Amino acid sequence: MPQIKPISSPANPVVKQLKSLAVKKYRDEAGVFLVEGLRHVEDMLAAGWTPAALALTAPEIAENEGLIHTATALQAEIYDMPAALLSRITGRDNTQPVIGVFKQDWHGLQTVSDSGAALWLLLEDIRDPGNLGTVIRTADAVGAAGIILAGQTCDAFSPEAVRASMGSIARVKLIRATINDVDGWRRGWPGRIVGTHLRADTDYRAADYALPLILAMGSEQSGMSDALTDMCHNLVKIPMPGGTESLNLAVSTGIMLYEISRGRI
Repeated sequence: MPQIKPISSPANPVVKQLKSLAVKKYRDEAGVFLVEGLRHVEDMLAAGWTPAALALTAPEIAENEGLIHTATALQAEIYDMPAALLSRITGRDNTQPVIGVFKQDWHGLQTVSDSGAALWLLLEDIRDPGNLGTVIRTADAVGAAGIILAGQTCDAFSPEAVRASMGSIARVKLIRATINDVDGWRRGWPGRIVGTHLRADTDYRAADYALPLILAMGSEQSGMSDALTDMCHNLVKIPMPGGTESLNLAVSTGIMLYEISRGRI
C-alpha cells in the first residue's frame, strides 16, 4: 500500500498550504490548483494532468485503492484527512471527500497552429470566474480544442472557475497570451478569427464558420478592444429584439459555439 500521511490538525502546514491555493498569488507561486470531487479528480488523471497531492477521507481511501496507486505512481503525496479539514481547505460546508492538487498546464499559441482544423476560443478581459468556468464547460461540450485567455481575463484555475467547469477543465487546453502576442502569431496562421460585436451587420446565423477558426469574445462591460476587433476577419451579432442590450457572456458564447458547430456535432 502506498504511504499515506494522516493529518488531523488544522495547524498542520499542509492544511495551511492547501487552503492558501484559494488565492491566485499562492497558486501561481506553487504552480498548482485544487480540483474537488472523486469524478473530477479521475477525469484529470485520465486526461494526463500531473497530480501533486490527493487529500481524502478514510472511507474514500478504503474505496479507491486504484486511484491512490495511480496518483502515487505519478509521485503525488497522499493525505488522510477528516471531512472537517477538507471543508477548511475548500471553504465550503459539506465539501467533497476527495480533493486533488494538480500542476497547472499552460500551452503556447503554437498549440493552435498544431491543432489543424480545430475550433478555439479567445476570451478578452473576462472578469467573472463563474462565467469562465461555464464557457470552459460549453467549449468541452462542443469539442472545441481550447481557449486563449487574453488581457485581464480571470484565472481559469481559481476554485470558482474550476467548479463551474464541472470537470471540463480536464479536457480543454488553456493558453495565456497578450493581444500583441496573438496579433503577431496569427499573421502566419491559416485560419480565421470571428468576433461578436454590437456594430456588426452580419447575423450570427449567416456567417461562414469554416475551420480552423477562433471565436473571439470580449467582456460584458466593454466588449472586445479595438485591437482585437481589428484582428477579426468577420464580425457578427446576436439579434436582441427585446429590451436588453446584451447577453450574459456564458450564454452568448454558448449560442455562438453551438451555431459554429451546427452540422458537425
